[in-house]
Amino acid sequence: MARAAPRIEESGELPRDVLHDLEEHGCLSLAADRRYGGGGLALPELLRTLRRLARADASVAWNVMVWAQSHITMARLPIDTYEKVLGPGPGVPVSATSAGDGTVSGTSAGLTLTGSWRFASAVHHAQWLLLHCRVADGATERPSGVLVPRSAVTIEPDWQVLGLRGTGSDTVHAHDVPVTSGDLYALEGHLSAAATSHSLLPVRPSFALHTAAVALGTARGALDCLITPTTGAVRSERAPDPVRAYELGEVASRLDTALAGLKQQAHSAWRSVTRVTEPSAPEIPAAAMAASAVQAVRTAVDTALWCFQAAGSAALYDRSPVQRRLRDTLAIAQHANVRPSHFGVFGEAISGAPPGPGP
Repeated sequence: MARAAPRIEESGELPRDVLHDLEEHGCLSLAADRRYGGGGLALPELLRTLRRLARADASVAWNVMVWAQSHITMARLPIDTYEKVLGPGPGVPVSATSAGDGTVSGTSAGLTLTGSWRFASAVHHAQWLLLHCRVADGATERPSGVLVPRSAVTIEPDWQVLGLRGTGSDTVHAHDVPVTSGDLYALEGHLSAAATSHSLLPVRPSFALHTAAVALGTARGALDCLITPTTGAVRSERAPDPVRAYELGEVASRLDTALAGLKQQAHSAWRSVTRVTEPSAPEIPAAAMAASAVQAVRTAVDTALWCFQAAGSAALYDRSPVQRRLRDTLAIAQHANVRPSHFGVFGEAISGAPPGPGP
């Protein structure tokens, strides 16, 4: 996978052979229930898989993360709709994004969806999309999610960006796309028979942990670019530099500390939802999950930046793997789920309000 990273970035999306390898290893449905052919991974195992993939390539890990989150979100669909999506098998790619706006309105001919959404990762490989929308209900509107086939939307190829270039996260537009009430799902509350323990976690904090895992794996990949495998020393054509070796140890230690915090939060949250007898109200440390994710992403950015600076002038070129790692980490850090100023869960935890919706 790491050898394919330059090709993935250049193509702007996952090449078919890479997608095939991911499908063969079950990476299109890691979080789906085993009853439906999914991987059934627990939260700690899911984070570990995302980190390992990101260490090889961030764009691959990001798309795998989106597919996992899509299957978690799909458990809010009516069970017959969920089973319709997975009819061909669990390897059906489903893209999702909440970054946009659309309206479902009714006419004499039925319901239709119109709107636009950005950041639809892996949309070119998707067969279905999960989108946030507003459903017109008389004089009022209520927030909802909606499932639409990828073939029903128009893709605007506008993914010319700093990092995560290989995710193919283009903008999609829907104009009077027919939908049914069975294609709509509640953003919180209702769960179908396809729900797993992931469905009981607060959406934004748990998805933030996913994002942080990708960031930490990407930062570890940046360190890999600088470290000689046989000695663990910083790669250099000059004599070993004790100061640089000390800095490397310090940077790696901070990354390990952030990872330890992420693991602790993942295990704690997973214990909370797998040991409850009443799934409606598990005790979950949402604010601590969010804080751990935000801190982990900050540490990942600091690590990638140190690697970029340590690599010297060679890292200025786009083809430099260290520069790519830095760009990818910076792009990951822009996600709303790990940006404190946009992360409502802190205020929600204090006020007691429910966590905000996911993609």
